[in-house]
Amino acid sequence: MKYTSYLSSAKRHSHACQALIEKINILIGQDDRIEERNFLVLSLYYLSGYIVECSLKFKIFEVSNYDENIEISDHECRILGINYKKDIRIHDFSKLQDFIDSLNIDISYTSGNNDIDILLNNWKPDVRYEHSNLDYESIYKMYQHTVQFLRKM
Repeated sequence: MKYTSYLSSAKRHSHACQALIEKINILIGQDDRIEERNFLVLSLYYLSGYIVECSLKFKIFEVSNYDENIEISDHECRILGINYKKDIRIHDFSKLQDFIDSLNIDISYTSGNNDIDILLNNWKPDVRYEHSNLDYESIYKMYQHTVQFLRKM
């Protein structure tokens, strides 16, 4: 895989989120389909998190001057000071952010909005297995933030 695939994935996730939002908006007010709507909101949260994760990973490689024409490998990463398993193969936004900060890049996944930042900081891939009723408006605001974050890439 080439590191530019992370950016492509983030964009794909954003497009999928748009489709979810359209469907969720159709289901609003349909009390007999609330379970389906809750599932879609959970999926929106899940994919929005991956927009952030993939964007952060792309930015790490980009600012590290990783050659976009070669496949990601442990060897090439080590040459640039990246420990692929420790620094990239993780799902922790704060650790990815710490790595970006160590490169003196002024970009942050946080929004400055406490509610959105709580959702971001609580995100993990396992969220897709949880059965929780998330507030759609909050998740939608988080998604809007991830779109703005993606545009910075």
